[in-house]
Amino acid sequence: MMIDKTHLEKIQEHLKDIELQHEIRILHAIESGSRAWGFPSPDSDYDVRFIYVQKTECYLSLDNEKEQLEYYPDSEMDIIGWDLKKYLKLVYKSNSVTFEWANSPIVYKTTPEWNIVKEKIPLYFNERAGLHHYLGEAAHILHLCEDKNSISYKKYLYILRVILASRYIEKHHNIPPMLFEELIADNLPIDLEASLREVLTCKAQVQENDQNKRFSDLDVFIRDELQRLKAYANSLKCRDKLASEELSKLLYSVIMRR
Repeated sequence: MMIDKTHLEKIQEHLKDIELQHEIRILHAIESGSRAWGFPSPDSDYDVRFIYVQKTECYLSLDNEKEQLEYYPDSEMDIIGWDLKKYLKLVYKSNSVTFEWANSPIVYKTTPEWNIVKEKIPLYFNERAGLHHYLGEAAHILHLCEDKNSISYKKYLYILRVILASRYIEKHHNIPPMLFEELIADNLPIDLEASLREVLTCKAQVQENDQNKRFSDLDVFIRDELQRLKAYANSLKCRDKLASEELSKLLYSVIMRR
């Protein structure tokens, strides 16, 4: 998924401004959300996310370091960053968002230090935690629209994406890819492809909150898979957590490189 040159340059300028204003160094900056998943609408905004480090003395102060930065330059863009320390704490908990940020196909900035971080974090992926995250997300969205005769295709695809991601975890016991097309190719039942292609085609042409017709085959698939995958997730044993020392060493090494 390409970002047009105008928006790319605008985003990169905003990132430079954030670095100067907050005296930080951005290690990695990406696009998240529908653009990174590969199914934006004409009015989709830009969800820019980044991981940063601060000056070394910030980590030695009794005052809390800035764990999160938020910047909203205009109505079509939100830019949010996590300090590397916060990011690695969430990696340690196998937070699915951390793996998605690491695997986004749209990268606005990266660094050699980020490559070191990215190499280490897959070790902390926990299948059970990943499934519960995705299935909880799907159940929440479905609850908001299950009694309606129509649905926004943004919500439809969000639900289907996390279900296909969960099926990928079940099948491969690994971090699912970000791109929706890769999940479709991996595990979408062939008899659902025509309905899903119609949703994707329509989503690319309508506004994000427009209400559109539902597909009975997709609705049945969503309900059945949510129930089946929830049972599978609950059957998995809790994995012993890895020691956090390696992530602490990683944090220290990256901070000292700043």
